[in-house]
Amino acid sequence: MPLIVIVALVIGVAGLLWLLRCKLSSDRELVRLRQQAENQQQLLFSANPYPMWVYDRASLRFVSVNDAAMRTYGFSREEFLGMTVLDIRPHEGKPTLLDQGDHLHPGLNGVGIWHHQKKDGSLLYVEARGFAFERDGGHYELVLANDVTERKLMEEALRQSQASLQLLVDNAPFGIIRSSLKEDRFESLNPAMLKILGGYSLDKALRLKLSTQLYPDPRDRSRLMEVLRQDARVQGYELSLVRRDGSTVPVRISGLLARDSRTYKESFAGYIEDMTQQSALEQQVRQVQKLEAVARLAGGVAHDFNNILVVIKLSTELMLAQTTLDNPLSKSLLQVSNAADRAAALTRQMLALGRQQIMQVRVINVNSVVTETSHMLRRIIGEDIRLVTNLCDTLENSRLDPNQVGQVVLNLAINARDAMPEGGVLHLETANVDLDNAYAQEHPPVQPGRYVMLAVSDTGTGIDKSILPRIFDPFFTTKEVGKGTGLGLSIVYGIVKQSGGYVWVYSEPAHGTTFKLYFPAIAAPLENPLVCNDAYSEPSGQTILIVEDETTIRGNVRECLQQLGYHVVEAENGEAALQVCEQLQGKIDLVLSDLVMPGMGGYELAGRLAQRHPAVRMLFMSGYTEDSAARRDILLQGSAFLQKPFSVADLSTAVHQALAVRAVMAQ
Repeated sequence: MPLIVIVALVIGVAGLLWLLRCKLSSDRELVRLRQQAENQQQLLFSANPYPMWVYDRASLRFVSVNDAAMRTYGFSREEFLGMTVLDIRPHEGKPTLLDQGDHLHPGLNGVGIWHHQKKDGSLLYVEARGFAFERDGGHYELVLANDVTERKLMEEALRQSQASLQLLVDNAPFGIIRSSLKEDRFESLNPAMLKILGGYSLDKALRLKLSTQLYPDPRDRSRLMEVLRQDARVQGYELSLVRRDGSTVPVRISGLLARDSRTYKESFAGYIEDMTQQSALEQQVRQVQKLEAVARLAGGVAHDFNNILVVIKLSTELMLAQTTLDNPLSKSLLQVSNAADRAAALTRQMLALGRQQIMQVRVINVNSVVTETSHMLRRIIGEDIRLVTNLCDTLENSRLDPNQVGQVVLNLAINARDAMPEGGVLHLETANVDLDNAYAQEHPPVQPGRYVMLAVSDTGTGIDKSILPRIFDPFFTTKEVGKGTGLGLSIVYGIVKQSGGYVWVYSEPAHGTTFKLYFPAIAAPLENPLVCNDAYSEPSGQTILIVEDETTIRGNVRECLQQLGYHVVEAENGEAALQVCEQLQGKIDLVLSDLVMPGMGGYELAGRLAQRHPAVRMLFMSGYTEDSAARRDILLQGSAFLQKPFSVADLSTAVHQALAVRAVMAQ
């Protein structure tokens, strides 16, 4: 064999040996590296702070679990290795897990949040990532689980909070909005706001251009923006908005101006209150307050005027009694007397308007008043107006002055007649009604309760909506000059209010008018007026004590009574009257006392006399009484009363009746 061949063989064998040594060295390194990687992998698996496990996809049994999994779920390693992944899923979640296993693919699988069950039965939410792989012919999945229970609970709480907030917003009784100032449009608004705006759909409302479609006057928006720019908020700002049908609605706005820190976009968020009902209630309250002020003024004027008229009336009649019909002064005195009567009628109207007249109340049934008044109405309203009555057979009683209720019906009937110049129907109706809280809230100052209703309706021209709030104003009238004083409805209002009742009006032009009067119902039986016999007929020197602070009136009354045949003594106030009674040792047949006097008034005097001299009879006189409690007690006790101004005949009749009652009670 050639040397060169031998050398080549030697070199080849040496190289092959070298290559073999290199390969053996490389395999050992690979084993070492592989072992190192497996150790690192096991370390990462075992020491990972998040729960991890490997399970067999065929049997679903756990193959390996880390310490974090054991801590989180509460199972030991041995317990885990004897379980399947189904054992940590609540029963209702197992079908989902099985379905998911059928769709796994090799490699990384998606993230999902699952409900897992711990050893103690408690539940937790986990966010799981899976890596499917094959090894030694088996199919496995490595799972990394992150406990997100706290985050999930916070998200659920936030969701519920948002849902609750949205529920509150959607069901709020007032409007809630958010609008963009730059885009001049709503960004959001709740159902209440859609209702305030007249029923827009949400889509159409979001397309409204606010500056031109929401404000009746563009300057309203400008003024609102000035307030917002200055204070960055508004509180109780009142203006009007345009509704879908073009009408306006009064609203009150409260809210804040906000600016986005990133985009600098400005927006307004606030509350919108519909003030329609409140505006109507405020108008009603202002009307009541206005009438109250006029009533106080009218009552004060009437009181002073009545005292003057007493002097005029009695002085005139005293002079007439001393003149003959052919005397030149007789005609002038009669004119003065007639003028005093007309002035007295006017003051009575003013007292009715001011709700300060003395009312002779008793328990009555309104049906009887309507029936009695109807006979008079048929003559007043004329033949071209048909009178229809619909009276409740079971109508409850009320404590009222029948004469005043009759005056109310008469005034309303006359108004109805004038509203039906070409004829029509006048309808009178009574009924028992219950006014509930809802009605009372919409009709202040009505109090809930049981009432007797008297309705007076006509088919006349009706009342224009613009003047409806003024119909009870004194001296307001739509009639021609000389055809109405404008006091009729004011008197109706005054009488009804003084009776403790309420009056409401429903009217439309060309559709007639209905006045509904509500009087408190009571369960007491009917009361008949006291009837006196004539056992005591003629004056025969009986002693009458006049208690009056006005010297002129006291003198006139004394002279009249003396001419009628009575013995008269005087006192200028209640204290002086008590002294006179003590001096006469109670031998006084009648005390004629004014109700309103400086110091001790007539009602207090009556109380003192009832204790010291119970046999003394009282006759009160007044143009009105400022003391509502005294007025109520006087009426309930049925005491005699003489309304100022009065004539000599009125005085004689009142004294005669008071003494006759005293005689009856003494029998």
